[in-house]
Amino acid sequence: MSRTYPYFDAPLDTRYDAEGSRLLGRDHWRVLQPFRLILSKRQWVFVPAGVLTDGGTIPRIALSLVSPWGKLGQAYVMHDQLCEYLSITVDGAPINISRARCDSLLYVALDVLGATKKEIAVVAGAVELYRNLSQANLPSNMSMKRSLESKWM
Repeated sequence: MSRTYPYFDAPLDTRYDAEGSRLLGRDHWRVLQPFRLILSKRQWVFVPAGVLTDGGTIPRIALSLVSPWGKLGQAYVMHDQLCEYLSITVDGAPINISRARCDSLLYVALDVLGATKKEIAVVAGAVELYRNLSQANLPSNMSMKRSLESKWM
C-alpha cells in the first residue's frame, strides 16, 4: 500500500493516569499504543507506549480556539515527546533537532490531522511566543516523569 507523506502510522490511544497526575501536580494521560509521525521513508518521530502527556500545554487564551485534545490531540502528544528529547529518527538513528524544528513538526502534524489554517496559525502564534519569551532551546526532560514512565514500561 502506497501512502503519501507525512502520515501517522497508528491512532492516539491514551488513558488518564491518576498516580502520575497526582505526583506531577497536574492531569496527565498515559500513551497506551506507540505511534509514529512518518515524515518520509527515512525520517519519523516516535512516541512509545508508556509516555505520560498533559495533552499539550495550551495557553488559556488560546483554549477557546484550539483544544489540547480532540482531533488534534495526537499532534500535541507528539510535540510533548519531541520537546522532551529534541530528537527524530533518520535512517534508524536518533538525530538531534532544534526547538524551532520541533515546533515546525507540530504544525506538520496539525496539518496531517486536518487542522484549519486558522487553528494552525493560533497554535503557531502561541508556540512561537512561548519559545521566544522563554528562550526554550533544551530538552524539557523531568526526572520524576521519566521515572514514572520507566516503571510502567
